[in-house]
Amino acid sequence: MYQSLKCSALILALSFSLPAAGFADDAALTSAIAGKTISSGKAVLKVRKNGRLTGKVGPNGDVKFEGAWAIRDGKWCRTIKEPASFAGTECQAMTLGDGVITITGRNGPVDWQIN
Repeated sequence: MYQSLKCSALILALSFSLPAAGFADDAALTSAIAGKTISSGKAVLKVRKNGRLTGKVGPNGDVKFEGAWAIRDGKWCRTIKEPASFAGTECQAMTLGDGVITITGRNGPVDWQIN
């Protein structure tokens, strides 16, 4: 019984000490990239304040890219219209630091420079 009580107390203490997922962090992440251009290799995307996402991707940077973006629960969520091979909605793990956003998608983590 004592072990069970200790375990419950630890879980309760951790729940009060950890920041709540989402809102404040989402707003900070959103403001850090909204209205900016991000680039990775030859891919260049405009991350618009209105939630639109446009640009060019691909090995030569010549494939049209169009969709929408948002930050939800600390994740990069995007809905892609073009190119068709990436069409759909996905929320991906992300980190932000030192002028770089790292998004972990289907092909692993990709670093995007924030300009």
